[in-house]
Amino acid sequence: MNTQIGNNSGNIIMGGILTECNEFSINLMTQENFDRYEYFEDEKILTLKNGVVGGMLSILNKTPFNISPTVFASCSPGGVITDECYFNIKDKIISKIEKVKDIKAIILPMHGAAVTETIGDLEGDMVTSIRKIVGPEIPIVVTLDLHAHVTEEMVSQSSAIIAWETYPHLDPYETGIRGAKILQSILEDNIKPTMFFSKVPLLHSAINASTFGNTPFAKSMNNLKEEEKNNKDVLSTSFIHVDPYIDQKFMGGGAIVITNNNLNLAEEISLKHTKDYWDRRQEFEPNLYKPDEAILKGLSKKENILLVETADACGGGAAGDSVNALKKLIDLSANQKSLVHVVDPEAIKKLEDYDVGQKCEINLGHNIDNQWGYPIKIKVKIEKITDGQFTYNGGIWNGMVGNMGPSVLVTYKKIHIIISSYGTYEWNCEQFLSFNLDLDSFKFIVVKNPMNYKNSFKHYKEIYVLDTPGPTPPTCKHLKFKKMNNYFPKNTDLKFEDILLCYHN
Repeated sequence: MNTQIGNNSGNIIMGGILTECNEFSINLMTQENFDRYEYFEDEKILTLKNGVVGGMLSILNKTPFNISPTVFASCSPGGVITDECYFNIKDKIISKIEKVKDIKAIILPMHGAAVTETIGDLEGDMVTSIRKIVGPEIPIVVTLDLHAHVTEEMVSQSSAIIAWETYPHLDPYETGIRGAKILQSILEDNIKPTMFFSKVPLLHSAINASTFGNTPFAKSMNNLKEEEKNNKDVLSTSFIHVDPYIDQKFMGGGAIVITNNNLNLAEEISLKHTKDYWDRRQEFEPNLYKPDEAILKGLSKKENILLVETADACGGGAAGDSVNALKKLIDLSANQKSLVHVVDPEAIKKLEDYDVGQKCEINLGHNIDNQWGYPIKIKVKIEKITDGQFTYNGGIWNGMVGNMGPSVLVTYKKIHIIISSYGTYEWNCEQFLSFNLDLDSFKFIVVKNPMNYKNSFKHYKEIYVLDTPGPTPPTCKHLKFKKMNNYFPKNTDLKFEDILLCYHN
């Protein structure tokens, strides 16, 4: 049943899928992934107060239009989405849209880097399928993560694409507001959004791509946003840093510019800032350390050490089951108090037969995605057992209960290891803190994300980004793409004019 609110001025359809995929991970995503995070149908969507949907509703609830919700599904990144899962959700969205009369507009909270087993552009497929139903005149506004793979189909079939502006992601709610406001302006003020997107095959990790501080991406983002502030004809700007861990043709990042019926201006601004982004390409490659090198360096320091094993980032679609850094901690500093998180449901099954205080020998690590290393056999002591639930205190899922499944804190000598059943998105060390740990008491902490660790460890001065194997590596130099050939940093002699791609609606 479609639940509608407001009066009889027509209907705005709302719904979408918001998650990020990784084609180098074998960690398939199913309906269960969404059930553990956010899966809402019909009127339940209208109860959301936070995130991008909450932002949209804060504006649309004040308009004279009815809101017709369909399905909103959101979850932590993983491998590709199974076709069964995607088509089940898509079919529900399409069937609900087909039952709505007097459709005035569509608003879709999406991600932009989702793929299925057979579809490389989930968002483009969704937008095109909806466009076929509603026709060419009905406005479709799409919000995306700035780590989107924006395709020609997405641009040509939508009226406006609005991307998040911050990384770490602090503005999903505000982006929802921006998306809803531009849709409102289309309907009430008769603006004519004209969108131009230019992109270049610059593939880089998030290490040097925060939108805060003095990073190259912050400079690009800030310069582009100045155009929006200073030119009344510019309705919206978005800077895209493509998720480099999918494997699709024509991947790249650049500037989306939306003007009020001025394609030439949109093109001029977009090309200017995409060229500037390309010119900064060398700045995005991080300084890397082998794990043993970083640990030995850390042992010579008085300060506590952060080891960033970004190659195993659940927030980028990895399984979280790597023990590559842990192995070196065991070899080189087992008597230093350290903390590591490993996702390993097989180890959890064995540990379920033991109580706190008991010891157990387990094979730990690489039991989900065994492409990147081998398990280690260690005898651990069980320190604490939990149900794995925690509450996010910021970011995309602020206030939502996260669920890493049955989880156990164990120790091997002085190394503390949290073992969980499921991988979960890391925001502000909620997983660590759910075990009531004093993080400043550890000499070494291994974090498995490329950026969000800064939310908790701003005071750390000794931070080493590790060069370890995994599906979310800190550099894209060695990723074995099947569909991308010419890209930086693999190819260093590419010329801007030869690799530039441009799309408009």
